[in-house]
Formats: sequence, structure tokens, C-alpha cells
Amino acid sequence: MSADIPDPPSVTPRSLTRIVLVAGIALLLVAAPIAGLLAWEPVEEGNVKVVKKWGATTGTVFDPGAHFINPVSQSTVSLSVRPQSYTMSSASSEGQRQGDDAITVLTQDGLRTDIDVTVRYRVDAAQAVKFYQNYRTVGAAEERLIRPSIRSVLRTEAGRLPVTVIYTGEGQTQLKAAAERELGAEFAEAGLILEAVQIRNVELPNEYAQAVEQKEITEQRRQQKQDELAVEELEAERKRIEAQGEADANRIVSESLSDEVLAQKYIEKLDETDTVYIPVGGDGYPQFVRSLDSDESSSSSSSSSSSSSSDSQNSTSST
Repeated sequence: MSADIPDPPSVTPRSLTRIVLVAGIALLLVAAPIAGLLAWEPVEEGNVKVVKKWGATTGTVFDPGAHFINPVSQSTVSLSVRPQSYTMSSASSEGQRQGDDAITVLTQDGLRTDIDVTVRYRVDAAQAVKFYQNYRTVGAAEERLIRPSIRSVLRTEAGRLPVTVIYTGEGQTQLKAAAERELGAEFAEAGLILEAVQIRNVELPNEYAQAVEQKEITEQRRQQKQDELAVEELEAERKRIEAQGEADANRIVSESLSDEVLAQKYIEKLDETDTVYIPVGGDGYPQFVRSLDSDESSSSSSSSSSSSSSDSQNSTSST
């Protein structure tokens, strides 16, 4: 029986080396694609990736595109560099937090006012490593930097303004400028870029709002009365000028109408109509004709008297 069992093949060093080589090649062929996939690190548009080695940042930032890393020792963290906004509003559906999240401030005269604000910002791609080291995520930056900073700035600046100014365009511009000035410096140190601070609404206390509304109504009524008075004054001036013009015209006409002119006008009218109504005096003459005759008679008498007097004087002189 034992004579029929074949002897096991002998393993020589050369055959062993061949087996190890074949196994290594097979392992390489299997591991190479897997390693390639793990080393492939694409970055999408609008994002950057911070490169870490053994868990610590290396200072390298991958811009959008294709990159490779050592999958054994290196890893990446993606950060969005697109514009972001953080809103604090009294409307529950507008802000990052539910409910009334407006910033309550005290004005210079001690009145409480609610301010709705939106901060627009983005991560600075060139400072992505600094941002990641300080805050790791955008949400953490909003809670630890943006929210407390904007509240502090607006409360400080609002305390310098009276309530009569803070709700006006000038007051809101002043709040916006102060917030952008203060937050711009803080954001730059944190690896953020401040794009804008928008003062969206200033909610006045109900009592003051009613007082302001009543004041506006009173002012509008006063202005309306002034306008009506101005119109009446203009109308009175127009009537005065019109009356003065009519008086001047009547005076000019009155000065230009003599008895001779009236008689001429009367004669001209006789030729234009078949029926003429003539005012007749007690002696049967038309009144204005009699008047002319009287004037002529008076003139003739005056002339005769003057002539007689002159002749008498001349006779006396001759004598």
C-alpha cells in the first residue's frame, strides 16, 4: 500500500521566490485601483479643501479642481467660500433661529427699540486654514463671532442716538456704517470677509410710534392749512390786481371821452341802425347835443364879452 502513495513535491528556494513574486503582483494589481480611488481628491466649484496630515493642518489649501493626497497619512476638510448670510429678525420665519430674534437696544433717551439685521459674509479662500483653525465650521463662526459681535456693536451705537433719529434713514445709515467698521476688522482676523450689514427694520415702541404718527398727521394738517391760505392769498391778490386793472382802464377811458367824441360816436351809430332811441331834454333837443350847444353858446358869449371889453378899452385909449 505504501508503495502506491506519491511523495510530496519538494519546495526549493527558487520556487518559493516565484510564489511570493506572483502573490505580490496579484496583490498590487488589486490594491492599486483602490489606492488610486482613495488618493483622488476632487474639489467642487465654490469650495476649498484644507489639507491635514495625521490630523493637523498642513497649511495647504486645495482650490477647485483635481488633486491627489496620500490616503494613509493625509485627509481634507471641505469649506464653502460662497456668500453666506446671518439674519436676526422679529419675524419667526426669517432668521436662523425660530421666534423673535431681533436685537433689542436702548436709545440715548432710554427707550427700547428692536432692530432686524442681516450680516452678509463669506470665508476668505486665502485664509481658509486660519478660519478652520479658529472655528472649524461656518455654524460655529456664526454662534461664536457673528451673533455676539453684531449685537454688541448695534447696542453700543444705538445708545448714542435718540429715538427720533434711530428710525430715520440717517440713523440706520449710521448704525450700518458702525457695524461694518467694527465687524470688518474682526472678520479679517478670523479668516472671513464681511460683504455688508443690512439694517432691515427698526421697530419703535408702540407709544412712541403712535405719538410719531399723530405728529405726522398734525403736521400734514398744518401744511394743508398753509397751502389753503396761500391759495386764498394768491386768489385775493389776483382779484386786487384785476380790480386795479379795471379801475385804471375805466379811468383811461373816462379821461379820453369828451362831449365831441360822444357826439361823433352817436352820429356813427345812426348810420348803422334803422331804429334809434334818443334821450331828449325838456327843450326838445337831445341831451348831449343841447349840452354841446350850451358849451358853444357859453364859449361864444365868453368870446363876445372878451371882444366887447377889448373894444371898449381900445375906445378909451383912443379918446
